[in-house]
Amino acid sequence: MGKIVKFLSIFLIFFTLLSAGDLRKDIEANLAKIPYSSKKEIIKANNNLKNLYIKAIISEDEELQKKALEGIIRSSKILHFPYKRYEKAYEKLTSKSNSDNFQNKVVTNSDNSKKNSTSSQNKKTPSRIRDISFENNSFSIRLNREASEDDLRVFDLNSKKRYIKVVDIKTNLPFIPPKIKLLKVDRVKIAQNKKGLVRVVLESKKPIDFSYEIAGDKIIFKTGSISSKNLKTKKIASRSSKPKKDKKKIVSNKAFEHSFKSESVFKSLKAFNSKKVIVIDPGHGGKDSGAVGYQKRQEKKAVLEIAKKLAKELKRRGFKVYLTRDRDVFINLRNRTKIANRKMADIFISIHANAAPNKKSYLSMKGVETYFLSPARSERAKNAAALENQSDMVNMDFFSKEIFLNFYNRERIIASNKLAIDVQAGILKSLRKRYKVLDGGVREGPFWVLVGAQMPAILIEVGYITNPTDAKRLFNPFFQKALAKGIADGIESYFIKNR
Repeated sequence: MGKIVKFLSIFLIFFTLLSAGDLRKDIEANLAKIPYSSKKEIIKANNNLKNLYIKAIISEDEELQKKALEGIIRSSKILHFPYKRYEKAYEKLTSKSNSDNFQNKVVTNSDNSKKNSTSSQNKKTPSRIRDISFENNSFSIRLNREASEDDLRVFDLNSKKRYIKVVDIKTNLPFIPPKIKLLKVDRVKIAQNKKGLVRVVLESKKPIDFSYEIAGDKIIFKTGSISSKNLKTKKIASRSSKPKKDKKKIVSNKAFEHSFKSESVFKSLKAFNSKKVIVIDPGHGGKDSGAVGYQKRQEKKAVLEIAKKLAKELKRRGFKVYLTRDRDVFINLRNRTKIANRKMADIFISIHANAAPNKKSYLSMKGVETYFLSPARSERAKNAAALENQSDMVNMDFFSKEIFLNFYNRERIIASNKLAIDVQAGILKSLRKRYKVLDGGVREGPFWVLVGAQMPAILIEVGYITNPTDAKRLFNPFFQKALAKGIADGIESYFIKNR
């Protein structure tokens, strides 16, 4: 437990977003301490620089990576700490930088060579959005390089009541986009769909008159609204989707509201769902009973039954589903995400029951909470994480730097957050039809079981087993079924929104 808490407290702090300027200042401040400080201060600077180095990797800032590595190597030599792997990383960055500088110096007078150089630079430079602006019936997205037709894919997701235009752009969104309001368009949403892909969604009750043009590093979108009687499909690009193909993707807007009553919509969703793989992880098991609550009820038994019902419901909807355990057996926490990675799952859902820290809180602490992996921002999140983490007291050394950084990228944290929001909403909507349930909200927490998952991952605390009302419900088959339906609705909603 001590090792886990120590690791999380040191490393998870990085995901409080810092600007590049703040990161540079922090690195320089720690570098300044190295030659003149006490051994204690140099050890502290060494640890800080290792943390800042990881942040620089996540920020894709090679200059700051080198600065941090210089400090790590210098301080490690003074302290007689191992430094060879950091030296290798520094040499790799330096050789790459020299290669890039050499290529940038090669200049020709030929127009063709200039075009090739620009094209090559576009491929090497990680694409990202610099800014977004809008007015009246148009908005523009400016990239950090020249835009091209190959960057865009446009298609429709229309229904009888809603018209939805979707634009996928091969780029990244490093900031929270502004709220865009356009004339005669009900809603505009811009978000990071996955790494290297930003999705723009426009919704309207009327057909959308839509076009775009590319001007250097800018993509300019123009919109309007036309009557359905005079509707003519406007040619916006050669990569636009064809109407006939789009009909296969038609989904009722009710699906976005977790309602799947229409048979045709259900069939369409089932076909879409069949491509998705979900791994469900019932917490604890075997020698690890998890929390023991009201009237000695065990967490491991309740969550296994809920997980089985959830698997059945998801399979009914067409998903491919795997359980990390389908009986009362013990599985190490680190092996649970390995199963999900091996199955190449699209999402990982871990199911647990919470417990109050003391008897005084047994009656007051209740409700459903959904967590995604990130630094714990509240005492409640820290307590929940400590409770779930204690079953596997292993050393962090088995995690390589690559695996750690593979999980902690912004896109996956954002995707996990989105999944948590949709699942929490689905649970509340389903349960509140029959039960009074407290909304514990979507929270960030350092849950060991989620570390290492190579896909969006969440942990659901389905209730407090120490609370008499919650505990009884967790073993009630009708409550379990309603809970499973709510989780499934949330999962389905997440996939629809992020297809």
